Amino acid sequence: MSDDMTEEDWESHVAEFFPQCPLCGSKSLEFDIEYGRVHDFIYCLGCNARWEIDWKGENFKIESITLVEVRDVEKYGLKRGKHSPEFWRRMALQAKEGQPIAKEKEVIREKEVIVKVRCPYCGKLYNEVLDVCPHCGGKR
Repeated sequence: MSDDMTEEDWESHVAEFFPQCPLCGSKSLEFDIEYGRVHDFIYCLGCNARWEIDWKGENFKIESITLVEVRDVEKYGLKRGKHSPEFWRRMALQAKEGQPIAKEKEVIREKEVIVKVRCPYCGKLYNEVLDVCPHCGGKR
């Protein structure tokens, strides 16, 4: 990123990490980016989430993207806080529009069924009764 980039160039760069909303899967995103401004934002028109972009250095590389506003954050198994742009890209690629985080069933014994949920951070399955993914530590 440099001074000669237009706002459209910057939006295109940010859109690489947000091809769709990482939470609800909506493709209705708005990028509020302006050169020289202290805070730039990403808005999802589907679930009303808002992220703040943290730029770094003279080349304005994206250092982190912070989820700052969303209704029912627990529903998505996330904490408000900073994450790398690559984290949000992985989440966006996993999200399906209009579908909540999928629960999956795994039959352990003939009459016993244990419900598993897919971790939104690492994508691995774990027991629904746990509040934290045993693989990566991500909250449900």
